[in-house]
Amino acid sequence: MLTEDEMKKLSGEWILLFNDQIVDHSRNIEDILKAVDEKYPSEKFPEDNIKISKVLSGSIHLR
Repeated sequence: MLTEDEMKKLSGEWILLFNDQIVDHSRNIEDILKAVDEKYPSEKFPEDNIKISKVLSGSIHLR
């Protein structure tokens, strides 16, 4: 489990992409998952067109 400090380092927003265009965003993954279910039901849209990603806030140091 991550500590509170580690969670702060990983803060950011979740984005919902459809056909590589941002259609929604939220700090809460549950909101994004609900948006997918409402806007893009699986019987109408192929799974490979929908992507969920997280954009981290702050600076990230790579080694």
